[in-house]
Amino acid sequence: MPNVFPDMEEILAQMKNKFLDTAQEKLDRLNEILAELKASDGNKASLIDEFRREIHSLKGMGGTFQMPLVTQICHVFEAFLEGEDEFDLSLIEKSQLYVDRIADLIESDQADDETTLNYWLSGLPDKRQDDSSPQEEPVKQSALIICDDEAIANGLKDVFEESGFTCIAVKSPFRGYELAIKSKPTVIIASQVFTDMDGAELLRSLGAVRSLSHAQLAMVCPDRRKALDENLKTVHLLSEKNVDVDVMNFLAITLTP
Repeated sequence: MPNVFPDMEEILAQMKNKFLDTAQEKLDRLNEILAELKASDGNKASLIDEFRREIHSLKGMGGTFQMPLVTQICHVFEAFLEGEDEFDLSLIEKSQLYVDRIADLIESDQADDETTLNYWLSGLPDKRQDDSSPQEEPVKQSALIICDDEAIANGLKDVFEESGFTCIAVKSPFRGYELAIKSKPTVIIASQVFTDMDGAELLRSLGAVRSLSHAQLAMVCPDRRKALDENLKTVHLLSEKNVDVDVMNFLAITLTP
């Protein structure tokens, strides 16, 4: 009788679905607790204890289901809440930022990529922001690269990370659009050509989003001269053939106050 080996892909898919279902329940409860704390002026010790338990549970689930970024962000969240006995309005609002970020991370399907940790932590509050000292660390700038050419994406990612940016690269233009709306990066670079979307239209849509009005946009083009026909006035054009040089010029513009 031949050996029957388990289908690992099916097992992993089942584990992922179980994680998503359970994580969503916990995120829903965290949102409910924050709403209840807001209504009760943040003084219910039982709710605060439950809130901490749910975060700790999510942290453990990240390890169990191979989602290390969930574990790490929950760990930072726990450290942020350490020593807080009451949840005033400010702490509730800051906690909501963490809960929303964890939800976005899980939805992004990037929770297993530890190289993007700084990207997901960028902009979240920490204890230093509550320090009365006038010396504060500047918030890191962030770059989102939407490109299905892995070599180009990795090259761009390296350039921006070496210049102090937190950076994430995704292949899907649809996922890139979602991440741009949610994380509001400083820089967005997209390919002009995708199999299922036109990169020019993607950037045109992102450029029209009011919350992204601060973002510097760039498009990697097979032919930069032809790309001029797209009339993307606020988008910098980078040539695929000369992308190493063009991105440095674009970076210089981005870093200019």
